Amino acid sequence: MKPALMRLLLLLVLLAAISRAQLWRVDTGTSVALAAGALLLCGLFAGKVAKGVGLPRLTGYLLVGVVVGPYALGFIPGAGVKGLELVKGLAVSLIALVAGTELEWGLIRRVGAKVVALCCLVCGVTFLVIFGALLALRPWLPFLASMTLTQALAVSSLISMVVVSFSPTVTIAIVQETAARGSFTEFLMALVIIGDLVVMVGFAVAAGLARASFGGGLDVGGLLTGVGWELFGSMAVGAVLALCMLLYMRQVKRELPLFLVGLCFASAEAGARMHLSPLMVSLSAGALIVNLDPREGERIHHAIQRAGLPIFALFFAAAGAGLKLDTLLMVGPAAMLLVVLRAAAIYGSCRHFAPAEDPRLRQNLWMGLISQAGVTFGLAALVSRTFPTFGPQVEVLIVAMITAHELIGPVLTRRAIQRSGESHADESPGAA
Repeated sequence: MKPALMRLLLLLVLLAAISRAQLWRVDTGTSVALAAGALLLCGLFAGKVAKGVGLPRLTGYLLVGVVVGPYALGFIPGAGVKGLELVKGLAVSLIALVAGTELEWGLIRRVGAKVVALCCLVCGVTFLVIFGALLALRPWLPFLASMTLTQALAVSSLISMVVVSFSPTVTIAIVQETAARGSFTEFLMALVIIGDLVVMVGFAVAAGLARASFGGGLDVGGLLTGVGWELFGSMAVGAVLALCMLLYMRQVKRELPLFLVGLCFASAEAGARMHLSPLMVSLSAGALIVNLDPREGERIHHAIQRAGLPIFALFFAAAGAGLKLDTLLMVGPAAMLLVVLRAAAIYGSCRHFAPAEDPRLRQNLWMGLISQAGVTFGLAALVSRTFPTFGPQVEVLIVAMITAHELIGPVLTRRAIQRSGESHADESPGAA
């Protein structure tokens, strides 16, 4: 561990020198190029250090991003971090594609009903706890205190739905890193993915109610059309994508990792412009491929394992650099209280409602549901854009919660998998 730590420290010193040197030159290139290169190098080294001290590599990526980012040491400019949105979309698409290849029909038949039931219970209990807490905190939250009771109820339901969300990207990345296989891992992955779908539908309904409470009118048709397009449109595009991949793998049979990276990049960009969910598009594509041809699904799994490490390191380091530490000072107490209440709600509902035939689910599943990342960031930003009068303040509160969840969530997810006995980390040194 010590050589890796020394290299990381030397890298930070070099990064500081490069950052200072930029101030004396005018032809140093774009801030995005600097951010991408620096975060990739730091992330890869930090991942090794984190693994050396028994932490997930993902935590190393996140922490080094926080340290060198614009809100801590400031080696990476804020404009550079913002310019890495393209990498974020690509990473989410690759991670979702791998997750899709885990969704075999046999697995859905075995655990589908139990997962859906538990997911609804966990989401429902967490929603009610956060909703009640927000109403109780109303006098101390300026954006809620100035609203009528009807508006406060609608906005509280909107925030609660965002706070309920999980993080499929973090869960799947940890599963990849630990090379975990088994019934507990299958149940956890299925739950966070289905939870994402539940949150997307619930968010659309809550946003419609919030808009109506501010005089915008409740457009039920538009609401259903928007949700339907995002869900079923994403699945349809994912099916087309799956057929393109199968055709390539059977006819060309060369440079599969490069092809997948290019296709996922194109689908993430096109999906965002068409108001589709990049996560759902890739998830559907992966699920269709593995059920049509399990052998090709396995090839995709291995290809992304080989090509994905630098992309995942850059993605999570950029996520760490984007965490707004100053927001913790502004809304810290309220955000930390909601973090504790959310964790307590998830813990209690898993302990009471998880299937009793596998004791590991009741004991450890809650730890795998704490993380929040891309989906929650996206919904918070959407609230800010849709409701400019109070949305930016809501975004600050939610981002403060995400900051805490990003730092503790990956550690808890890895611990849950290790305690389930399904981790094979030592057998997969090259995993993300």
